[in-house]
Parts: sequence; structure tokens; C-alpha cells
Amino acid sequence: MDPTMGIDKETAAASFTDWWNALPPNTITIFSDGSESYDDMGKHVGYGYAIYQGQTLAATGKGAINTLSHVFDAEAIGALKGLQKALTLPSDADTERWLCIDSTSVIWCKRANASDTSQWAFLESHRLIDRHAVNIRWSPGHQGIIGNEAADELADAGAKSGIVDPGLTTQPTISGIGSIARGLARNATSDWWYKNKSTLSGGYRQWQLDYALKEPIELHLPRPTLHRLLALRSRHGDFEAYHRRFKHEDAETHCPCGKAKTPEHLVFCEISVRRFHSWPLKPTRPPTNAGEGHDYIRQLLDRPQEFERFVTTTRYFKFCNQEPNGTPDNVPPSVAPDLSPPSPLPPSLPNPSSPLPPPLLSLRFTPEPNLRRDL
Repeated sequence: MDPTMGIDKETAAASFTDWWNALPPNTITIFSDGSESYDDMGKHVGYGYAIYQGQTLAATGKGAINTLSHVFDAEAIGALKGLQKALTLPSDADTERWLCIDSTSVIWCKRANASDTSQWAFLESHRLIDRHAVNIRWSPGHQGIIGNEAADELADAGAKSGIVDPGLTTQPTISGIGSIARGLARNATSDWWYKNKSTLSGGYRQWQLDYALKEPIELHLPRPTLHRLLALRSRHGDFEAYHRRFKHEDAETHCPCGKAKTPEHLVFCEISVRRFHSWPLKPTRPPTNAGEGHDYIRQLLDRPQEFERFVTTTRYFKFCNQEPNGTPDNVPPSVAPDLSPPSPLPPSLPNPSSPLPPPLLSLRFTPEPNLRRDL
């Protein structure tokens, strides 16, 4: 069952306070908390607990734990230490004991399914909870609950005391070691990228892309769009320089608008400029020089979903990769849209099956008077 029962913190705190104020004198409530902080002296991690019989404070405790840990570990250990202390207090057969914890994740692990980190503390808690019929209740933090506020202050003091109880609290935890491992991995990755990115082509480096091990969001793009994005990044695609480099004699190196195919041409092409009003991340005016074009494309590459919007809005690639007969030019069939007509037509005849309006198909040969030619 969800420890919060779907109730917001403010409502839950008010309900908790009403419940706690009505408890009989022989009911024991154990409030616990953890603390993790940093200062000039370094990192501090610790716990604190406050135990009440009825509404009377009966006992308190605090302590530090190994700094190779996190606040979750401190909260788990603090709840155990508080419970152990509460079991030493005078009680009778009718005494009820309640663990009052502000962390829902700790509550889940105290009930069952102990986490890997600080597992010993959770397993020992399970044993004591089962043996002594201890109840657990969520007490929302930072809501003015008396026991929570006391435990919070004790946890801060315990963390900075530097006094660590002997035993397992002196040992690093899995979460603390994991943080060190992740930090080392990040540093190794960053160092490797810094040393090796200088060996990449200038065309690739100009996009100033980062290197990360996590799944890049662009992999969620449709495959044809991803193909275009990767071609732009690497400059390995249907571009004039690429075709000349690899001596593709039959390649169409110019856009139907008459300009050479370059990675940057997609923001200068007449077909794109015509739809400037619908561009995502739209600048104040269409790019007019290489620097402005590069900066805008960089924004699109940094936000793959916006790149997809640009491609869809302008239909640039459908236009630029059309030959006079309306068939795709130099685009692998697995990623290119099928724009070919049902049957071949002579290049001199218009292609009625093309999804583009006839004036755009003729731009390469008879540009419209009002189209910009100085891009």
C-alpha cells in the first residue's frame, strides 16, 4: 500500500498531528531522520531519532555514519537505532510502537524488500518489527510535526559530530561506493572525449557536440529523419563535397533551386525560406550568412525533436532530393520516401504524381521572379 495513501503532504500532516495528539501515554512513537551535508570540512552523513511516550519525549539519539554513503542510508540506520532504543524503554503488554518516518522509500524497504544499500539495517528492522508487532506510519517532513522537527535537528547534529558507532555503521555503503564508481566513469569518459575529439574532422567538431554513454534522444526519431540528422552531423551524405570526394560521377550535386548541396543549405534553400514563418526555434529573420546558418542548425541538432519539426514543416529534403523527373536522388531506398511515379516519364515532361506543387519542380530551370537568389 502506498505510504501516502494518495494524500498530499499538508493534509497528511494535519491528520498525523491529530492522530498523534490523541495517543495514550503508553504508546511509543519513534521519529527518525537522516542528514547529508557538505562544508569546508568535507561531507557529513548522520542520523537522529526522538522517542515519545504519548506526547512526552522519552529518549533521543544521534550519530554519524561512514561518509561513503548517502542520506537514504542514514535514514535507514536512524530508524533502526531508534527502534532498538525504544525496545529498551519500560512497556506493558498493551504498548503499541510506531515507527514514524518521513521518507516513503525508506518505509517501503522497512516493510519488505530491503534495498541493497544498508541492507543489514533493513533486515534487522524486519526482524524486530515482526517480533514486536511494530507499526509504521508516514509522517510528512517539513510540515511542523513535533517529532519530525526534533529528529531533523538531531540528524544534522549527529552528522557533524563525527562520532560513528562501532559496527556496520563504520562501513561504506553500496550507494556511496556506487557514487564513487559513477564519478570515476564520468571522469574517464570526459577525459577520453577531451583527448580524442581533436582527431575528428573539423566539420564534425564545429557542432560542438558532447559525448555521453546514455541513450541519445535522437534515436527516437523516425529513421528517415535520423538519417538526415546524422548526415548533417558527419557531413557524410547527399552533399556536393561528399560526392566529389568519393568520385560519385553520376551524383546530383545541386539542389533543384540551383544551389550546391551542402549541410547548411537546408536553411538557405528557397523552399525552406518560403516557410520561415513556421520554423521551430525561429530566429528574428532567416539566416543570411554562413555563421547565422550554422548557429541555427546547431540549435536544431541539439534538439532533435525541433529538427524533426523543421524537416516536416519545410519539406526541404523531399524537394532537394528531387530530380527533374521527380525521383529521389542519391538517397538509400530504406530511408528515403517513395516519391517515384507509377511509371517512368521523360525528363522533359511534368510529373503529375509528385507531392510537390508544379512551380517547385521547375525551380531549377525557371525560377520564380520573387524567389531570393542571394542566399
